[in-house]
Amino acid sequence: MDDVLAHMPSVDQYVVMPNHVHILFRIPADGPVRTPAPTQKGEQTSLPQLVRYFKRSITQQFGQSIWQRGYHDHIVRNEADYLRIWDYVHTNPAKWREDCYFTETEE
Repeated sequence: MDDVLAHMPSVDQYVVMPNHVHILFRIPADGPVRTPAPTQKGEQTSLPQLVRYFKRSITQQFGQSIWQRGYHDHIVRNEADYLRIWDYVHTNPAKWREDCYFTETEE
């Protein structure tokens, strides 16, 4: 069991905003999740499948869907990229007033 868990994605960081969520997944290189590519077919799980599972699990807990149709993803390429994304997620709540969807009633 520990061997299986060692290969599963984990959440390094997340923040829940009033109208969106940021999640930084860590996907082990030898784990069951791969990046989607048109030429790759197999038994591994793709990132879209992982996101679909996550959204479905939350929807079941809430009893209704709270998700937008799409999502934005980014594959972290190196340590500098990771640190930039980590900082973006960490500082995002402080920048909420600058968001185009911010309204005074959300404070």
